[in-house]
Amino acid sequence: MANGRSLRVSAMTILVHLMVNIAVLLVWVDDVNGELFEIVPFSFPENVRVGGSSTILCTVSEGKSGIKFQWFYGEKEIGAKMYQVKIVNSETFSALEINPVEIENQGNYTCVARTAKSVSRYTAILTLKASPKWKHEPVDVRIKQLSHLRLECSATGYPIPTVRWTRNIESSLDNLSATKLSEEKLNVSYDGKAVLEVKRTTEKDEGNYICTADNGVAEPLLKTVRVTVIVPARFEEKFGVVTAQKGESARLQCDAQGDQPLSVTWSNSSNTLSKTSGSGYEIFETLTPKGINSELIIRETLPQDGAIYSCLAENEHGRDERKVKLLIQEVPSPPPGVSVREVWTRSSSITWLVPYSGNSPISNYIVQYWRDHKGTRRLNEKTVPSSQTFAMIKNLRPGTSYIVTITAENSVGKSLPSDPAMLTTGEEEPDAPPMDISVHAKGTNTITVTWKAPPRENWNGQLEGYYVGYRVIDLSETYSYETEQFSPSLEHDHFLTNLMKGTKYGIIVKAFNAAGTGPPTQEILVSTLDGDLPASPKLYVQSTTRSTVTLKWNVDSPSHASVTGYTVQYRRESGRWHQATAVPSENDYYTVTGLQDETAYEFYVTAANKYGAGDPSEIITVITGDIDSGFASSLSGQRGHGYMDLAIIVPVAAAVAAVGVVVAVSCVWQRKIRLRHRLERAMSERTYTPYAGIPVGQVTVGQRFPDMDKTWPPGHSDNNPPLSNPDPYSAVPPRVQNGDLRKASSTQEMRTYFAQDARIQGLSGSKQDVRQIRNSQYSNSLK
Repeated sequence: MANGRSLRVSAMTILVHLMVNIAVLLVWVDDVNGELFEIVPFSFPENVRVGGSSTILCTVSEGKSGIKFQWFYGEKEIGAKMYQVKIVNSETFSALEINPVEIENQGNYTCVARTAKSVSRYTAILTLKASPKWKHEPVDVRIKQLSHLRLECSATGYPIPTVRWTRNIESSLDNLSATKLSEEKLNVSYDGKAVLEVKRTTEKDEGNYICTADNGVAEPLLKTVRVTVIVPARFEEKFGVVTAQKGESARLQCDAQGDQPLSVTWSNSSNTLSKTSGSGYEIFETLTPKGINSELIIRETLPQDGAIYSCLAENEHGRDERKVKLLIQEVPSPPPGVSVREVWTRSSSITWLVPYSGNSPISNYIVQYWRDHKGTRRLNEKTVPSSQTFAMIKNLRPGTSYIVTITAENSVGKSLPSDPAMLTTGEEEPDAPPMDISVHAKGTNTITVTWKAPPRENWNGQLEGYYVGYRVIDLSETYSYETEQFSPSLEHDHFLTNLMKGTKYGIIVKAFNAAGTGPPTQEILVSTLDGDLPASPKLYVQSTTRSTVTLKWNVDSPSHASVTGYTVQYRRESGRWHQATAVPSENDYYTVTGLQDETAYEFYVTAANKYGAGDPSEIITVITGDIDSGFASSLSGQRGHGYMDLAIIVPVAAAVAAVGVVVAVSCVWQRKIRLRHRLERAMSERTYTPYAGIPVGQVTVGQRFPDMDKTWPPGHSDNNPPLSNPDPYSAVPPRVQNGDLRKASSTQEMRTYFAQDARIQGLSGSKQDVRQIRNSQYSNSLK
């Protein structure tokens, strides 16, 4: 119960308080409504310019008094003594005057009116139109080439002015036109500011630049500045290469850029080249819009002119250097180190080293090769690219020597040939048979075979000899071979002996070298004779003159009746045989004419009958020249004459030699006695007399005669003189060594006539005797 009464008392208390508060609030609202007011709206004039003045008036709507006014610029209260701003207050209004108006004065102005019970506010915006003014005015600039250029200008005004850079290009003397800057330059404008930047200035950047500021209030601001690009001496290219062929002129250029005055100086290996006293060169200079062009001209280049040349450019702002390398181009050097790497029978590989190129790249090599032989040579060439220093030579002949040279070629020309290299290909068997084979029956058991060597290009090496094959027709298919050694003579011959009488034979010839045997000739058939041939004549020399030789011969009497004629053959030593004539059988002598004086000739005679020609006589050698009749008659004598017997010749020769020795010794002895007497006389007079120019111990004696026994060939006795008939062909096979008949052995059919055989007939110192002694010595040397 108590609690309920307490709650009722509290609610009644709260209700009473609420009613009291409401009554008080109603009384306050009534008072406030009696004090409320508003500020009459105001604003600044529209065309307020900087430098002018502007006034605004702040008043209330109901004209109450006792109002207090305040002015705010933005959120800051304006004081009564603020510079440029004047405030006039009264009980009913407030006036704000700005004089002069500056750009800083634009903004929001707020008027606040207060009473004790009420406050009113109103804000007006002051907007100005200010013509542009330079905040940062640009000035002229001097800057080095390739440096960083920055031009800046800024201006104030309202509205904020637009600032930009332009460039004047002088299209004529009186007309300036503005153009936009190139895209290579940075031109930025913001907040009344413009910046022009060039990262690397060049001469093209030099000129007049204009900064313009404009906001539409008044005339735009314009400022022209001059940008001067300072160009130090410099070269755009620091290094160059100039080529010139040897003997031609060379032109070296240096194009220097820079402000004038600008000078260029040439030098070579620290030696300055004078513009006036040059030897072999000239220097020319030409002014250019950017600087100067200097040329060094070498009139006739030599290899030693190849070097690095320097040109130094200088002006007041700096210096720079350019180098020019001069290359003197010439033909390459001969390739060195040419060598034969490998050789086969028909090909070979050649290598060499890279030569000096002559300052011009080698384009190719030329391999030249030819056969190593006398006479006209056929030159073969093979071109090889410059990338390789080896070559394979093909299509060569086997067993052949070649000479190889290498030539290098560039844009100037060809080098001299390299040192020659020699090569000899491997041998192969001859690939052609001997030529012009001919066979003849020389008797009942002898056949002579003649032929010529195969063509030289078919030898495939060096021939070593020939195989002469023979077989009996219809009896054997297999050949028997005899070997004939090679000789350089034009024609070769070989005698097949000990054959069967009246038999048909087949004959072939094959050439061979170190590699093998070549193909045979076509088989030729020939038959030996059925009857006997005449015997070999015995040949003598009857007489000689400067151009003739008279020969005499005889034949054994049993066969003499069957002889039908004689044939005389002769030749110069190692020459071709010539047939003098056919001599009738009744004659036994013949004179060969048309010979040369002091010349050795070889002779032989062949007798013939109805079966053919018999064996030839011995080959005798005679040197032409005059011989007296006595000597000629001695040669024509028969072998039975006594004075031709060695039993007489040897003693006579020995006696003559002994007499000569005795006479010579006596002369020397007498001379010694006279010299001794002179020496003793000089000693007694104590006067030394020279030996009349005769060296001590030297004795001059007469020339000894040769031992006559040594002139006889071996194997002969006194009863068998050297001019006796040789053995027949059927018994002795002849051999010819190296085409020289004089080299045959004593067993061959070829013998030599010795002229000294006639000297022993008693010729006493005559001209003919001396000539025959000379012939004798010559014949001995031939033997």
